[in-house]
Amino acid sequence: MKSAIFLFILVLLLRGPFVWAQQKITFHSLDEVYTYADSHSTTFRNAGQQTTLAKYQTLAAKLGQWNLQGRTTFTLTDNTKLNTSFIPAEVFGGPAGTFQPVTFGQKYQSNVTFAPQIDLINPYAAALVRANKNNEQLVAVNNLLDKKAVFESISAAYHNILSYQRQIAVTEKSLANADTLSIILNNRQQEGLARGQDVNNGEANRLTVKDKLQQLEIQLSQQYNSLKVLADIDSAATVVVIPSEKDMLSGPNLSLSANGDLLQRQSEWQTKYQEATLRADKRWYLPTVNLFSSFGWQQTTNNHFFDSSTWFGTSFVGLRLTVPLLPEASKIATVKYDRVNLQIAKNNWQHNMLQDRINNNQLELDYQKAFKSYRLAVDIESLRKDSYYKNLAIYREGLLSATDLINSFDDWLNSGLNTVALRATAEYAKSKIIISNTIK
Repeated sequence: MKSAIFLFILVLLLRGPFVWAQQKITFHSLDEVYTYADSHSTTFRNAGQQTTLAKYQTLAAKLGQWNLQGRTTFTLTDNTKLNTSFIPAEVFGGPAGTFQPVTFGQKYQSNVTFAPQIDLINPYAAALVRANKNNEQLVAVNNLLDKKAVFESISAAYHNILSYQRQIAVTEKSLANADTLSIILNNRQQEGLARGQDVNNGEANRLTVKDKLQQLEIQLSQQYNSLKVLADIDSAATVVVIPSEKDMLSGPNLSLSANGDLLQRQSEWQTKYQEATLRADKRWYLPTVNLFSSFGWQQTTNNHFFDSSTWFGTSFVGLRLTVPLLPEASKIATVKYDRVNLQIAKNNWQHNMLQDRINNNQLELDYQKAFKSYRLAVDIESLRKDSYYKNLAIYREGLLSATDLINSFDDWLNSGLNTVALRATAEYAKSKIIISNTIK
């Protein structure tokens, strides 16, 4: 017995740090989830890095149009054996027609050279600046589209959580009614007014409702896990809580209209980027003007490196004009590819303008349909509930079979589950319109 108590305490001590380390996050609204995801989601953090990368590319293009370079070289040369040259011997008073071997140069040479250069005119590099600026805008719109997709997924998970919470509440009430119904059938059997099959059907009905309840609880946990993934919440160390809402869905906002335009904006900047790229690539044949220069210092000596000998300077400055005379097949092909890609971008722009209008209209229709279906489901649930209690009274009078009573109970339960599911659908449809209108 003491060993069992010791093991139990040991298990508690081992599990304790993990339990105590868990933190709790409560979201009281969908906007709170959005705010958390904005600062924690990997998707949004990567979007920030992509924006920074695009800005660096533009900066590199601005600096690249001047192509400023400045290379410095420093060399130390030890001439272990100097080169021998032959000059006419008569220079030294020798006989004509003979040559005298002479060694030129000194043993140690030190050289320092600095060669800066800059492009004064580079049409291609200058045109790339515009292309990279347009790419910045394109990256920004792409990030907004990613944000819209993540927010829609978060909204779906959030409203599924609320839906399952409400379905669980409905099912728990139905389970209590199923228990009551099973007791009634048992009492009727003891009174000799019900058959054993009726009791079995009542018990099977109760167990079915109980199974539905545990399935809904598991589905609720799965939706919490989905929300954690979307918002990058540590699943093991954090408990997420979303309080269930008890109020009924408010009436539709008939003035709420969708006006999202991200697809056409994406195509617009894609078109502008392709135009700028074509403009740059078409300038491959234009000449470039380069200013180049060199500044050097040299010391030669027979003593050792860096002695007191004089350093002699040398320098030059020049202009270089480069003109491509022969056509390059790859550059000509690139221009043709750019023209094709530009036409594709223009076609997509026209299509996405239509797509945005259709998507906006579809969002409004989905919202109207979902809200109307929810309102009708509320009325149907009320009728099913009234029918069940009336059928229960008729059954007690012996004028209705147990099977019909159980079927009436199932109809009421299913209509209740359908009502809360349609409420979540209507709320989600409304949130999609809000997301489409606010993410610009």
